[in-house]
Amino acid sequence: MRALRRALRPLAAELAANARLRWGVWLILAILLGYALLVQSDRLAAAHGDYAAELERRAKAEQVLAGRDWPALLEVEREKHRELESKFWRSETEGLAQAQLQDALTGTIADLRFDNTRIRSGTSQPLPELPGVWRVQTRLDGAYRPGEELKVLHALATHPQKLVVDRLDLRRRERHDSHLVLILSAYFVGVEGEGQ
Repeated sequence: MRALRRALRPLAAELAANARLRWGVWLILAILLGYALLVQSDRLAAAHGDYAAELERRAKAEQVLAGRDWPALLEVEREKHRELESKFWRSETEGLAQAQLQDALTGTIADLRFDNTRIRSGTSQPLPELPGVWRVQTRLDGAYRPGEELKVLHALATHPQKLVVDRLDLRRRERHDSHLVLILSAYFVGVEGEGQ
């Protein structure tokens, strides 16, 4: 303590003798105090903003809990789930899935003017990102009269279950005769693969 006093004596004597030095020290202290006040003000403003945001979130949560009929919302969600699930095809095996898809395609083009149609099975594979869902493809080759391709696309788009057109190639052979290649996919649930 004595050493500190001895070190501060010349500084105190210099401050007592020099008015400019005193004003400089007071100015430095005022700047430091002002900076400390600004930092504290920013911290208080940030804390106040966080508090106001938390109050708003709490008020919204209380409003949601008080204003909603959760059983009714749950029933609406279950209905949407059933509606979405009804869009998927159901089958027990890959072979039945292929047969169902080919039968749907045959039924779709039955009333349209297609000649020399040939429907072949495509790939069947499980989707790794959707457990329990299989993607099954089939291919249609056939000659058609111009205009029928729009009818088949409309019929596929309005089919009660979801059908996805993966590829559509239209080739014109003659003026009144064209050739169509259609690769179609459907998504099945309930399929048991060979490895299961």
